[in-house]
Amino acid sequence: MLTYSQKKYLFAIYKLGQSGNIVKSADVAKIVGVSKASTVTMTQKLCENGYIIKEPYGKISLTETGIKEANSIFMKCIVIREFLHTQIGMDEKTADNDAVSIVANISEKGADKITDYILAR
Repeated sequence: MLTYSQKKYLFAIYKLGQSGNIVKSADVAKIVGVSKASTVTMTQKLCENGYIIKEPYGKISLTETGIKEANSIFMKCIVIREFLHTQIGMDEKTADNDAVSIVANISEKGADKITDYILAR
């Protein structure tokens, strides 16, 4: 099971990679809001656990397992963000940040239940 921090990093790598750009540690650090040194430490852990591939001083890419996990996180964030924005009336930026925090902080089962509930409405 991924930790809160690991989920945030995977989500950041996933979002950065969607635009087709090369994902680098400095870019991930900026999105997550941490130092480059912290990013290096976390990317090493994600590499060891099979979620990403990191070339020395180079690009970061998701493995098949990383893509699956990041996509799951991303889809849950989209559902929750849209609910917070359209149904609760939050501004988009706050809804986006809160959706990521919700998905990253609760269990996978909890996030699944929340998204299932929202989608069933």
